[in-house]
Amino acid sequence: MAERVERLDRLASVLDRAHEVHAVVTERAGGVDPEWALFYAWWLINWSDLPEILGRTPALGELTAFLVAVDVRYRAAAPHEPWQAFYARELLAQPA
Repeated sequence: MAERVERLDRLASVLDRAHEVHAVVTERAGGVDPEWALFYAWWLINWSDLPEILGRTPALGELTAFLVAVDVRYRAAAPHEPWQAFYARELLAQPA
């Protein structure tokens, strides 16, 4: 159980870092990025510990589609938790 919590925390932290990097890029591009999920997926695969945390490297298209789907679920559920925690839990629930 403690290992799972640690992985969730690490993954939420990685997602938060991706958000920080994306915010800088988006600001330079005028504040709008309709391809946000593609940027996140690319950055997570190539520049973060995501593959290590998941124990695999997802394909770019797979992760991009997953992020869009999770975003739809998150917005529909409107949970009282940070999006990073919600996404992390969803990512770790995926089969290896």
